[in-house]
Amino acid sequence: MPNGSKQVSDSVSRRKYLLSAGVASSIGLAGCSSVDGGGNDDVANEVIITGPLDGWANYGQLRESFMEKHPNIEWPEGTKNSGQSLNALRNEANNPNHDVAHHGITDGLKAADEELLQPYEPANVGGVPDGLVDDQNRWTTAYFGTIAIAVNTELVDSVPSGFEDLLDGAYNDTISFYNPTSAFNGFVAFTNMNLAMGGSLDNYDPGIEYLNELYEMGNIAGVPDQGLQTSFLQGQFPIYIAYDFNMYQAKYQSDMDPEQVEIVIPSELSIQVPYVVGLVNDAPRPEAGKLLIDHHLSDEGQTLFAEAFVNPSRPIEYPDEIAEQRLPDSAYESSEAIDYQQLVEVQNAARERYVNEVA
Repeated sequence: MPNGSKQVSDSVSRRKYLLSAGVASSIGLAGCSSVDGGGNDDVANEVIITGPLDGWANYGQLRESFMEKHPNIEWPEGTKNSGQSLNALRNEANNPNHDVAHHGITDGLKAADEELLQPYEPANVGGVPDGLVDDQNRWTTAYFGTIAIAVNTELVDSVPSGFEDLLDGAYNDTISFYNPTSAFNGFVAFTNMNLAMGGSLDNYDPGIEYLNELYEMGNIAGVPDQGLQTSFLQGQFPIYIAYDFNMYQAKYQSDMDPEQVEIVIPSELSIQVPYVVGLVNDAPRPEAGKLLIDHHLSDEGQTLFAEAFVNPSRPIEYPDEIAEQRLPDSAYESSEAIDYQQLVEVQNAARERYVNEVA
């Protein structure tokens, strides 16, 4: 899970740190909302989000900073992953307990389609690029991962620039990615390969041909259901394809020498994978929920996500330490949003083709 690369335990120090990073505009403000957490009777003294746990994407620091900003609103730690969040909203549709939903993009789309979310236009949402916001404002991307390639440079002599480069005998028995039939991470990687090779969400032929060629060359080392990061750290798989924040964790938050891990954003295309927040339909504490969503998109919130190596949903100025560790913005020029609704619609058929047609 994405953990913060820098934990600032003292709240005063964190406030000074964020001020010095140029994000003072978000501290003590509720964006464009007409309500606040300082005693307005319209705002409840608690706000409930479906998830995630504090250890994911710096949510512990996000909670702390929100409650500093709004000291009269308690935000308990979330407990649910994306699928559990969707099920919870379904189960309580007639009597909601949660105010804000946090989902991976596919579950967020399902929640919106099932009318479990209501429209709300957050402060700062204008800075979020097209494709990462629902056209009815039922959800907005808080942060995202993007498909990347990690290379153990002690085990691989030549670092590829993208997927085309992997069609080379030099990468024999080196490449790994999650099983597309059991992990959404793997399915997105499979989809990314397909699009990079000239396919579309309507046509997975190029991706299937590409993978079969890699198999025939002996370049695929493994396609596990889980544990891929651990296998990479142990040297079992010299190259793996997953989300970029996974790679940054391997590089900076493991026992590996950072110089040993090279991170590549594929030159052909890198699919963005959003994590979204939305206001629950008939939320019991809607004004507090709006403040919480605003906080996700504030400069402060976006900076905290960046510290966990996930990509902020809108452009921000990174703190120096994070800017030094991340790839330059130019490396992300191939990172794009796609039609996520269509991705959901083709997912089952594409996975079935992978099972039946890939070696």
